[in-house]
Amino acid sequence: MGCCGGNNAVVQPIKGDRSVEQKFDGPTKHRVCRDVIVLLLFIAFLGGLGWLFYYTIGKGNPNVLIYGTDSYGNVCNQENDVIPGAIKSGRDTSGLKYLFYFDSDYLEKIMNAHTNKMDSVAVCVKLCPNETLRDVSGFQAFYDRYGSSVCNYDVPKNNYDTDGTTCPDTTIGKSVEPQVILFNRCIPKTLSTTLDRFGDFLNSILELVDDDFGQKCVNDLENTWQEIMYLCLIGFGISLVMLVLLRFFVGVMVWTVVFLVAVGSLAGTGFCWYSWYIERTTAWLGGAIAASVVTLIILLILIVMWKRFKLVVQLFKEAGKAVAKMPLLLLQPIMALILLGGALAGFGYMFLYVVTTRNPVVNGTSTFVSYEQDELMKGMFFYYLLGFLWVTQFIMACERLTVSSAVALWYFTRDKTRLGMPIGKSIYRLIRFHLGSVAFGSLLIAFVILIRWILSFIEGRLKGSENFLAKFVLKCMICCLWCFEKILKFINSNAYIEIAIHGYGFCKAARTAFMVIVKNALRVAAINSVGDFILFLAKAGTVAVVAVVGIEFFRDKADVNYVWLPITLACVFAYFIASCFLGVYEMTIDAIFICFVEDCEMNDGVSRPYFMSMGLMEYVNNSDDAKKVANLRRQKREEF
Repeated sequence: MGCCGGNNAVVQPIKGDRSVEQKFDGPTKHRVCRDVIVLLLFIAFLGGLGWLFYYTIGKGNPNVLIYGTDSYGNVCNQENDVIPGAIKSGRDTSGLKYLFYFDSDYLEKIMNAHTNKMDSVAVCVKLCPNETLRDVSGFQAFYDRYGSSVCNYDVPKNNYDTDGTTCPDTTIGKSVEPQVILFNRCIPKTLSTTLDRFGDFLNSILELVDDDFGQKCVNDLENTWQEIMYLCLIGFGISLVMLVLLRFFVGVMVWTVVFLVAVGSLAGTGFCWYSWYIERTTAWLGGAIAASVVTLIILLILIVMWKRFKLVVQLFKEAGKAVAKMPLLLLQPIMALILLGGALAGFGYMFLYVVTTRNPVVNGTSTFVSYEQDELMKGMFFYYLLGFLWVTQFIMACERLTVSSAVALWYFTRDKTRLGMPIGKSIYRLIRFHLGSVAFGSLLIAFVILIRWILSFIEGRLKGSENFLAKFVLKCMICCLWCFEKILKFINSNAYIEIAIHGYGFCKAARTAFMVIVKNALRVAAINSVGDFILFLAKAGTVAVVAVVGIEFFRDKADVNYVWLPITLACVFAYFIASCFLGVYEMTIDAIFICFVEDCEMNDGVSRPYFMSMGLMEYVNNSDDAKKVANLRRQKREEF
């Protein structure tokens, strides 16, 4: 059967000179360890991360980020060690949780200068000023009322002086304005220029939020956690329903999407021409012409892709069969999320020490203390970032290879009742033979992401610069790296499927996967456009149902201050749950497609029977019939 002919309507051969195996009996059983050098490099890299954590945990202090440091090197809300040469260091600031700056413009100066050099008095206080303080009597009254001093350490109340060193400077019309607490820092409410640095969005939010906003949110979560759990369970159930709908009614969904795209394009074009007919303006004429061109392109694409849409429908059905036969596939993203959660928690904890590994620097007067980044950490921070990216990408790649391997075993098993334990076998093959290949693929993606992050950081530092050319080049490079990252991830995901089938090393698998994508570009486009959109609709439908049910849940709850908070949280959880299940569906579809291409490459359907189901075989037969009819019509035209 002409399954691998030259017409673009059928599956294309992976490689023109690739030898066909005499007897292809499914995924390779005799495997060897692949990409061992990269695996050893990965293990050594993890060892380096362990040493880095050991180094930073001895010198870093997360409380520096949480509570801040005063002018004398003391971290707020803890006992401090004496810093040699700093006369006011080594204080016990337990209970003094908030950092108060004498100079209310100090934060703005830091953000504009991009420096953390301490040139203003800052002290740890028990309570931020919540009222305007204009003179010494105001400072004394605040201390009597709240037991909190906003003046320097060890200064008796009777010795308060508004000289800018003992207490904040309130001369010449100056005063201490009411403060709000932001990340345990006292921030003046009137400091709008500083808030603008956090963005207009944060500014508008702060204006709407009352003083008890955080406590009210905590109370709402305490009062509604059961309802949130119920909504998450509903999201779980709706996700399962979506899987059933995708298996049995995906044809209706796909053709409905195609129909709506065609009708919507025609309707939009018709509206533009009608508006031009009524108003006779140049704008509507240009819009109508542009809409007509776009509609024509869309209709041509739909016509060309028509038969590929049928394959998309069949692949969805096959994916439903695979998931039904191997329901434990749905647990793979949960396992991956647990591992990712552990990795994120570990790297997040390590981050607190990495960024706070700094050395104190005492100024010439032995008074103020600033902190400079540890010399070793200037380079090791990028090592840390690469480790974070490599480990997280490694975990996601392991999940994809496990799912792909299980689906390949299912596809290439003729008697599905004798499938055995495909997931267990897939995990074994991953650990035994292919961890190096997974480490290789994840390292490439991690490098690309790291470079893009570095360029984005440089671009951010150049925002105030007038060098237009440099900023333009950086934006272009970042855009190109983003596109390259997406392409690399797509090739990697298909390379893991080739590894699951043939046991290749990463490079050969990536090369083979690239040839599959190029030779079957239209089919891949159909799967990744229509297929992804259908999956997005399923996710959106799950979130919509949870949102509607949540509104009904909280309609009559008088003890909830912000109804949107639990509903939004439940919708976010529902989206993640749906993404987990439907992500498995997406990986299964991709794996079945590559297996389908390999099946056509290795077998001819006659002397070497296909492994594909009757549904896919029927699709191939239809393609062959269409090819024969096209050849007959061409011969008739040539005769005339």
